[in-house]
Amino acid sequence: MKTLIPILALCLSTALISGCATMANIDQQVSVTTQPDDANVTIGNITGTSPMSATVPGGYSIPQSIQITKEGYQPQTVSIQRGFRTSHLVQDFLPGLLLGPIPILVDAITGDWWYVANSNYHVKLQKTQGGSTGQETK
Repeated sequence: MKTLIPILALCLSTALISGCATMANIDQQVSVTTQPDDANVTIGNITGTSPMSATVPGGYSIPQSIQITKEGYQPQTVSIQRGFRTSHLVQDFLPGLLLGPIPILVDAITGDWWYVANSNYHVKLQKTQGGSTGQETK
């Protein structure tokens, strides 16, 4: 009986302080500004005009890149910087004591350890050679 109480206390504390990243996965805001403004911006299946802000999903669904176009300027593609939630990996190991590999497998399958590491992007567009922007350059 004396050994049962510490084991139950350990199990209870592990259950209360741990969890899998899937439960904490939230969408994130990504902002894009360009110089000059009014460029066409595509983030995954989201389109808009700069400056813009978009809500992107987390995990494996994070878009890979941002495409920016504007007439008279060279198109730009910027990679979205991802981060890895090491703290969530650690939290997956704690319930693993009780649940086996279930939390780790769930997060590995869903990719919910990943998040958008940089949520603000500023892109300076370059004029095309010989291209006209509709404005006179001096």
